[in-house]
Formats: sequence, structure tokens, C-alpha cells
Amino acid sequence: MSSRILTLLVFAISPVSVAAEPMKCHVGPITIELGGGPWQVTSCDDGRSLVLATMKGNPSMPFVFIVKRNDQGSKIAGEGNGSKEHSAAAFGELKGLSEAQLDDLVQATKRIGSTP
Repeated sequence: MSSRILTLLVFAISPVSVAAEPMKCHVGPITIELGGGPWQVTSCDDGRSLVLATMKGNPSMPFVFIVKRNDQGSKIAGEGNGSKEHSAAAFGELKGLSEAQLDDLVQATKRIGSTP
């Protein structure tokens, strides 16, 4: 899934003020395993938020999670049509990650750099 599509998904899922600049989530990607399948992870230009999209071979495909992070904590939103069982397992694992582990994912994407 291209970073442009992921950015569009962020806009579709996140309430955004008309005057606000759209968030771009094109840093990375890295690959992690969640819920028994591979996920592509990119981080966003706020330096904290993440987008996770299913990759080929993932039974949750197609599915995307947006992890919006701020000083009040993290909110996870997800949407897709893949296996509910696998996406629920991935959600459980994602929800169980600490703020430090989420920070580590952001840092890992930054080591890769931005994609056009």
C-alpha cells in the first residue's frame, strides 16, 4: 500500500479541522509482525503517530490501523475487510504496546527515512 493511500486513509479516519494542516505519514516503512501476519509501519510528521497496513500474506488484509498519539495518550482506530480474528489479535497486540515501544517503532521508521 503506497504512502499516499495511507495518508488518505488517515484523513478519512481522523477528524481534521478545515484550517488544520493534514498530517503526512510517510516516514519509513518498516515491517513488524502482529496477530500472525506482517504489517508495514510508517510514522507521521507529528513525530509520534503511526500507520500500520497489512502486507501480502497477512490474513487481516486489507486492514489499516492509525495510532494517533498526543500528550493525553494513544488512540487506535482501524478499518478493513480481512479476517476479523486476525485483525482483532493484531489490535490486542498493538494495544498492549507501551508508549516506549511505540516510540521505538517511530524511531525505527526514522532510521529508514521518508518515502516520496
